[in-house]
Amino acid sequence: MRMNFKLFRNRTPQTRAASRAKCENASGFSLMELTIAMAILLIMMAGASRLLMSSMGARTRENQKSDALADAQRALNIMSREISNSGFGLNFNGLVANDCHPNSNTDPVSAQIRFRSNINNTDVTTLQADEDVTYVYQGAPISAIVRYDKNANTRTILASNIAELKIYYRSQADVDAASSGSTVATGAVVDNAVQVRITVIVNLNATATQQTSQVSLTSDIALRNAPSIVSRY
Repeated sequence: MRMNFKLFRNRTPQTRAASRAKCENASGFSLMELTIAMAILLIMMAGASRLLMSSMGARTRENQKSDALADAQRALNIMSREISNSGFGLNFNGLVANDCHPNSNTDPVSAQIRFRSNINNTDVTTLQADEDVTYVYQGAPISAIVRYDKNANTRTILASNIAELKIYYRSQADVDAASSGSTVATGAVVDNAVQVRITVIVNLNATATQQTSQVSLTSDIALRNAPSIVSRY
């Protein structure tokens, strides 16, 4: 510190004047330039933020679409597995005709299928849990497929965002006609049905690049415990 002070004190007036002139002539940013630079930076940040928000929104909507499809597929798998066991331990196909709606696409609000099975195989009745089940489509406001267990008195929502549930029943004659290439007469009498076709129509919300759409999922379920099927074995 002492040496630096000494050097400064020994500087000549000409040297001091040159240093002051150099400092005064040093270039820098004016207030106007700083204001313009900040404005440009804010515009760029706003554009980047909007792009980021748009990307995040598209990702969220795509995830919602994937979840809706996954829920519908899971519901269809559960329905297919349980309905295929309809009539187990009984002397008929297990479908309760009064609570089944052939060609229920004409009335999707009441589209449902009820079936019974003696899956516990402990008696000749179907009074235990999972032995008397109804799958029903409920419209607005939930628009969902609901599983109702009569004996356990439980209701479970299997899938939401469902636009429609279609249920068709096929007799053995219908199945044989289909295998021969003939036209299949859907809506066969429930009591004689050996196959059930379930179609689920899923609502998919719009995304940044796609409009609102629907996807149809179908499952053909063989009633392997129907008398005409069991008699073959």
